[in-house]
Amino acid sequence: MLVFLSVPVHASASDDLSIRIYVDGKRLETVRGAILVENTPYIPASFLRQDLGASTQWDSGKNTLTLERSGSKAQFILYERNAVIEGKAVKIDYPPIVLSNEIYVPAVSAGEALKIKVTWDIVSRSLQFYFPQGNATLPDTRAPADVSDPAGQLPQPPNGTVPGLRGDDVSSASPDRTSGDAVIHSIAVSGDQIIIGADRAIHATAFELSDPDRLVIDIPNSKIGSTLNGQPSGLNGTISVSHPNIQKIRYALFNNNPSTVRVVVDLSYAAPYTVGHGDDPASLIVSIPSERFKVVLDAGHGGKDPGANTYSKRYEKEFTLSLTLKVYELLKKEPMIEPVLTRSDDTFLELDERSEIANNIGADLFLSIHGNTYSSASVSGTETYYYNAASKSFAQTVHKHVVNDTGFRDRNVRQQEYKVLRLAKMPAALIEVGYLTNPDQEKLLFDEDFQNKIAHAIVNAIKEYLKL
Repeated sequence: MLVFLSVPVHASASDDLSIRIYVDGKRLETVRGAILVENTPYIPASFLRQDLGASTQWDSGKNTLTLERSGSKAQFILYERNAVIEGKAVKIDYPPIVLSNEIYVPAVSAGEALKIKVTWDIVSRSLQFYFPQGNATLPDTRAPADVSDPAGQLPQPPNGTVPGLRGDDVSSASPDRTSGDAVIHSIAVSGDQIIIGADRAIHATAFELSDPDRLVIDIPNSKIGSTLNGQPSGLNGTISVSHPNIQKIRYALFNNNPSTVRVVVDLSYAAPYTVGHGDDPASLIVSIPSERFKVVLDAGHGGKDPGANTYSKRYEKEFTLSLTLKVYELLKKEPMIEPVLTRSDDTFLELDERSEIANNIGADLFLSIHGNTYSSASVSGTETYYYNAASKSFAQTVHKHVVNDTGFRDRNVRQQEYKVLRLAKMPAALIEVGYLTNPDQEKLLFDEDFQNKIAHAIVNAIKEYLKL
């Protein structure tokens, strides 16, 4: 047995006098009559279906009544002044309601949505419907039950009131405007940004989850609008996106006290992100880069250029290649970094060729790895070099991590016109990890475990600089 609800008394129906209904000038005798709700003519969904030839479909999950006729389509949301007509979100003067046995829709709004002209003469209490020329009514024989709630009960008005009647100003997507909650009306992807739009200022907290990788954004004191991105929303849903790092976006009303909307971004892999506002505090911007950072690793010297002779008569080129390959293997495990080697074996490269590799691929960073030398075996420590101001911060970050992790003496970050740095078109640094001519440091620099320690320090520096 179906149970239907009545409109509250302050949105009462007045049918003391019958309303005459005319279709294309001919008076229609029908039991599916119009009613007045506070001097506004309403017509039942069964009238739209059986007398005006519209198909009707009720979605209880979204509280949405869909009307279609002759290629025109409209979606009305129960107790809401928001509708979607021909795919566009629009504001209507009065909301659909439940009265007696049926859903009632404001006659003028329903007619406009279906491209049927509607006039209302309050003096004669006449409601006129005019079809476009050659577009006659097509009766539908389906039973009225197709707009009832399958659960047996149509929803009550929010808070016992019907927004839009008695002059209520419900300008947001939600009828409960007085709650103070922000109404989220859009979640869209533009380039590398997810833009969450609301009707007032919003703020969020964000955190990451793994297995699978997700970014979770909680927006307190907010709720989902009855329309989202121009379509009826419901309390939860999924948004399809085309982005290499994002699989899809899900949203839901996560909590009622306080009302909190949760947006979950399903990621292809763990990716860096930022959450903040632009110029509009009612617009939340989540940035997720779509491209991986290209980092060029340059093992100093090689081939016919052995570099410095170490304290024990080994070559610098052996140390630089061994350490650089360890850094490379670690960076390969970072989903947002694409490492590139200038050399992967004992190959000779001119200095300008090394920079050219980075320039040609549009690298984001260039790091040249070296071991230092001096005539005195007592000299030790780490030095890092940069050429221009754009590279100074990168050099400082690498230097800080290597000095901290190795415990080597800090011999400072210095500016120098090294050719590989001068020719690079991106932030570039050259690190002299330690002195190969110092017996103690040479022993550590050729030690596998110590090299792994240095490699991790360099990777952490790169990630810090790239904000990963």
